[in-house]
Amino acid sequence: MILERTLNRIQAQINDLAPTLELFVEEKIQPTVHECETLQKLLVKLQEDLAVYTYHKREKDISPSFNIHAKVSKQEDASMPTKQAEPEVKNEGSVESKIVAAMSIGVNDKFRIINELFKQNSAEYNIAVEQIGSLVNWTETELYLNSLKSIYGWKDNSEVMILFYNLAKKRFL
Repeated sequence: MILERTLNRIQAQINDLAPTLELFVEEKIQPTVHECETLQKLLVKLQEDLAVYTYHKREKDISPSFNIHAKVSKQEDASMPTKQAEPEVKNEGSVESKIVAAMSIGVNDKFRIINELFKQNSAEYNIAVEQIGSLVNWTETELYLNSLKSIYGWKDNSEVMILFYNLAKKRFL
């Protein structure tokens, strides 16, 4: 579902971008600063949506629960002792619960975020939280969150959206 919405948004952005690009093709016509800024904004939005689409296309080819299982299995393989290794303490809990713990999302906030930001789709919420957990800095996280914001149509002054941004940002502080 998110793939279709993102793909439709990308197609619409490409259609909106075509007339602006035509201004830059002819050598005799010099685009204005405003037209250059407009082109830059359109390209940034397109790039954000392409990043979201690429991630979801790669990750959604298999179900989210299998994806989490595969990551846990990879961690177990990596922790297998080769030669006289010291015993390791087992990590309990799923990948999602570790990420949620790192972001300090309470149960009430989690359901509020799912209901208000992800249109009651917990699978898409879990994928988003997993992706946020895999990002290495705030800049990448903010880019990803802005892409989600444009896909789901989050309002800038939404209390829940601000909460979600702050929880994600807290992970890097």
